[in-house]
Amino acid sequence: MKLDYFSAAEGVDVASGRADLCHLADLVASGGELSLAPSAHPRHLRGVLIEVTQGPVVIGVDDRSYLSIHGGAESRSLLADLLRDVASMDDGGHVHLEYFEGHHFLAPDSVPLIVNSPHGGMPRS
Repeated sequence: MKLDYFSAAEGVDVASGRADLCHLADLVASGGELSLAPSAHPRHLRGVLIEVTQGPVVIGVDDRSYLSIHGGAESRSLLADLLRDVASMDDGGHVHLEYFEGHHFLAPDSVPLIVNSPHGGMPRS
């Protein structure tokens, strides 16, 4: 799994195979921590930390360079479903997850999240 953090405005880009995306979805649903292989690239994140709290999902990057996701069970479950949907894509593409007024599970202070299809790229026409 590769997690690249660009900025608070541009967010985190997730590139992964199907199994890793499903594992991330399970982690989001249940809570926990996942360390990734070290990388010398300053943009690559070092892991994922899922905290079980209340309310909508807040996505960010912590001071350890971990993707930080916290929120209530229902909100995290909706994010986990989105990750599973991307994992099940059978063509290329990606999903942008960004807060907008009235978003049903994402908090306003979340950074954008881009989740790429396991097949990468955009679908061919």
